[in-house]
Amino acid sequence: MIFSGDIKDKKILLHACCGPCSLGAIQPLLDDGGIVTLFYYNPCIIDGEFERRLEALKTVADHYSLPLIVPPHDYSHFASYAAQYAGMPEGGLRCSLCMDDRLRVTADYALEHGYYCYSTTLTVSPHKNSKLIFSLADGYKNGAAFLARDFKKRNGFLLSSTLSKELGIYRQQFCGCEYSYERIKGGNA
Repeated sequence: MIFSGDIKDKKILLHACCGPCSLGAIQPLLDDGGIVTLFYYNPCIIDGEFERRLEALKTVADHYSLPLIVPPHDYSHFASYAAQYAGMPEGGLRCSLCMDDRLRVTADYALEHGYYCYSTTLTVSPHKNSKLIFSLADGYKNGAAFLARDFKKRNGFLLSSTLSKELGIYRQQFCGCEYSYERIKGGNA
């Protein structure tokens, strides 16, 4: 279920893929009066990288004085459905399944814990298809309502880049999974 209304004084669970992308989404939500909690659910991110991104996100959470929820990290969960699509290009079915998983878990958590709605920082990235993200979220009817915001259209990526530099936080060069890492390591990214 998609929600696009007023968020003033509403509790929002913001799925956060990383610190930099969070910077492009938090300020617009706060400017609109939302009460934001960060949710770092990303089983797709490989060990080592997961921790680096979490440290950057903690810096962002501290900067804005926001609560940060970090469910247990289980890369094997991602691998259980993604391995069969290892050879697919970035943005293909493997990525759709990954985004769907993260959105569904966030929606469930938001509903179970009394959030008015949820959203995701994934729409900050120019590499992510916001229409696909909205479609995935709209297809999930059992969780909290999804706040459909394409943060890159509100200068989110520029804000993300600028504030990341100001805060001196880690800014990654790949999506986080082993398949995208292999592509950049091999010079194919």
